[in-house]
Amino acid sequence: MQIVTREQTQQREIQTKEYVSVVNPYYGSILETFEGPQAFLVDMPSEGSTIHPHFHDIDQFQVIVRGDGRLGPGPARPVAFHYADAFTPYGPIVGGEKGISFYTIRAACSTGYFPMPEARHKIPGKPGRNIAGQFDIDQPLPAVGQHTRERLLEAKPDNVLVVGLRMGPDAKAAGEPTDGGDQYYLVCSGSLSQDGKELPPLTLIRLERGEATPSFTAGPKGAQVLILQLPMPTDRIGSDPAKLAQREFGAYETPPGMIMAN
Repeated sequence: MQIVTREQTQQREIQTKEYVSVVNPYYGSILETFEGPQAFLVDMPSEGSTIHPHFHDIDQFQVIVRGDGRLGPGPARPVAFHYADAFTPYGPIVGGEKGISFYTIRAACSTGYFPMPEARHKIPGKPGRNIAGQFDIDQPLPAVGQHTRERLLEAKPDNVLVVGLRMGPDAKAAGEPTDGGDQYYLVCSGSLSQDGKELPPLTLIRLERGEATPSFTAGPKGAQVLILQLPMPTDRIGSDPAKLAQREFGAYETPPGMIMAN
């Protein structure tokens, strides 16, 4: 199990022709190809900031944690989640009045940003799943020592999973069996306690397939945790990290005009 708090990350500024964003990498890095998992937090602070429809060559989750706006055809506010299979177009992502912040979570790095419709010819067959949902963090927490969980994504054959875990003050709760792909726990509100350390909001915890089911203790104000499990490896292109590691890594394909400011 790997644990990264937001305070342990280092900000990087990205600029395109249309918007400026601040990115905090949690696992791996950004705008380059490498072996290993990839997860990062993007903050687009300006109203109207837009990431246009595109796709990636790897399965991924995105989770809205601040602001509001639009993700695809519908509105998005915390804590909205979105799952897309590899080579499946999605978007746009548009910041509302106060901008928008979201996580991108993958089992392996993407090799680029493939805009639509220009890159349609790079999709090997029929696009896959494109699923959105909501974890309502405005609901009251359970009583002291109690917890509840809500399955937010119906069962799938490859065990892609989204669960909302609500924990009352000082409650103890197990996570979910790691029977799919990589699994991530995002602390949305309150805090967790793990090995004597406080894990505040925007902490991201990663488990690999087959690791023991984790257990957590909520802090004195309780906690709300979003559990995200990527699909298990299959023959579907873009789902198996071992096969993705065999890709010929070259220059990362970025949107026109994108630069790393620092």
